[in-house]
Amino acid sequence: MKKLLLLTICAFVLCLLMGCGAGVGRPPSQPVTIISLAPPDGTLGANYAGTQGFSFAASGGKRPYTWSWTAAAGSSLPPGLSLSAGTGAVAGTPATIGAYLVTVNVKDSSAPASQTSMTYPITVIPPVTPLVITSPQLPNGSPGADYGGAGGYSLTASGGIAPYTWGWVATAASSLPPGLTLSPNTGVISGISTTVGFYSFTITVSDSESPPAQFSANFNITVVQAGGLIITSGQLPGGKVGFPYGGLRVILGHQFFGFILGAAGGTQPYTWTWSASSGSSLPPGLHVSSLLIGGCSTACVRVPVVDGTPTAAGTYDVVVTVTDSATSSAQGSANYTIVINP
Repeated sequence: MKKLLLLTICAFVLCLLMGCGAGVGRPPSQPVTIISLAPPDGTLGANYAGTQGFSFAASGGKRPYTWSWTAAAGSSLPPGLSLSAGTGAVAGTPATIGAYLVTVNVKDSSAPASQTSMTYPITVIPPVTPLVITSPQLPNGSPGADYGGAGGYSLTASGGIAPYTWGWVATAASSLPPGLTLSPNTGVISGISTTVGFYSFTITVSDSESPPAQFSANFNITVVQAGGLIITSGQLPGGKVGFPYGGLRVILGHQFFGFILGAAGGTQPYTWTWSASSGSSLPPGLHVSSLLIGGCSTACVRVPVVDGTPTAAGTYDVVVTVTDSATSSAQGSANYTIVINP
């Protein structure tokens, strides 16, 4: 009996030393599996997947993995793109528009290796054209009337990815036209104009990309009484003694210095004049002119400007008046202050 007990103990110790039963209950190794969703579309001529990039992913098996891809039957690999064997990252610049089917293979580091494959689509699309506002300058409004008619005035844009979102903000020293609103979803300016005046603002359109592309442009709306006349050129700028007034301008290739005057309403052509306000004087060296661009007497462009070279520093209050060509002429006037620095 003692001999049997001793043999049993020896067998148990030997079993421990040799690892008898080791691994019992240990789960078997999981095979390698590709867990990636479909890769994103690529854009012709642009870095694939942008700044974030795209990498295939796997789980299971023994790391590290080795990646490869081949064209699926009837397809080809997307020209310009490559797959990193070590990381599974797809990189490059797509060179040809089209739809491609690729078979992606991943192999682990076990011996023998575990491997698996999956087929994915990659589509290369044309580049998105730049987003731009295509609306011309906006029509005038009349106080008490629906702007743009019963349906309003629709802004237009092209490029980017529709649908678009619209917004507007007044520029410095101006305001949005009272009574009018801009629909963010449709780009329609509508409402009833309430106040005569000249309104300057910036319109911005955003597309549906992520992040969205944006484009902005400056527009004006003049609200004027039917048959009325209003000056739209804004405040006259300051000047400096001895320097040409108004900045350098270019029209039809012709360069000149001066501040361009503008008006809306009435019957063109207009006639421009100015006078000193009570208690002030006109700035010495400046005058209101009508420049003839093109060097001809007909079929050319006449540009009304305040121009000249200031000769005396000071603050000058002036009244600018525009008169139209109707038989019963209409007039519009505006008060300005011009500061001439030494």
